[in-house]
Amino acid sequence: GAAAAKAAARRRAAQSKAKSSTHLWAGGMAAVAVVGVVVGWFRQPAPPAVAQAPALRVQCDEDSYNPRVDGCSPDWCFREVVTDFASPEEVAALASLADSGMSIGGGGSGPVSIFDMTSGAVSHGSQFLSAFDLLSQAGRSLNQTQLDTFQAVVDRVGERVKQMMGLTTLYPASPSFFSRIESGKPAKQLNDEYWHPHVDTRQYGSFIYTSLLYLNTNQDQYEGGEFVFTDTPKQPGSTLRPRAGMLLMFTSGEENPHHIQRVTSGVRYAVTISWTCNEKAANTRRF
Repeated sequence: GAAAAKAAARRRAAQSKAKSSTHLWAGGMAAVAVVGVVVGWFRQPAPPAVAQAPALRVQCDEDSYNPRVDGCSPDWCFREVVTDFASPEEVAALASLADSGMSIGGGGSGPVSIFDMTSGAVSHGSQFLSAFDLLSQAGRSLNQTQLDTFQAVVDRVGERVKQMMGLTTLYPASPSFFSRIESGKPAKQLNDEYWHPHVDTRQYGSFIYTSLLYLNTNQDQYEGGEFVFTDTPKQPGSTLRPRAGMLLMFTSGEENPHHIQRVTSGVRYAVTISWTCNEKAANTRRF
């Protein structure tokens, strides 16, 4: 009746609002490729796990960072892994926030589901809805304690990037999103094909530094899905495995092409937190 018609109208409005964010996922599920991570730097076979891998310097692709921004653009490029960056309590709060957000849209039609914390775009079959609009229309909100945890972790990651690189300026970028990859589901659209190699500066434009926090553990909650830095003429590749609470950071340019191997069983979670030097592209939303 009338109630059903009003609900349908709200869904159509939210879907229309979310279309402006859909292009972020076109061309392959790029940042989900950053979902895989890290027990240590290794080529197969893997050596014993390490508590922390010092930043590995790689030769920058200078064209990836033009025009340069003083105090923000990288003077050197890198890959770094930090285990136990997030506490078990933080990981649990973020995983719950991811599931809460994705439940608003019902999840993707294929293996990949997304909840973008900058735009509110959330997977709804083969499309995206605006989770923030739907919550507002329903008079509901996400758990504030979990949102506070998300914001605190984002701020801590940003400070680590700034300190390591000696930056005076750094802006949160868009998208910054939770991703869930489920095994056993065939790809239904290009967004579902998370295994293709890609470069973040080309995929997203504004990315300068990429950081990934992992919310569950490879060979525990899921199999497959290893993260792979692809070989380049200047740098050999690396294959990495994830653990809950681990942080992977790297410069987003051509020096760090990457992809993830297919998840063969279970479900894996991560959150991508991106950074830019372009103030006009900065994400100003805080929770």
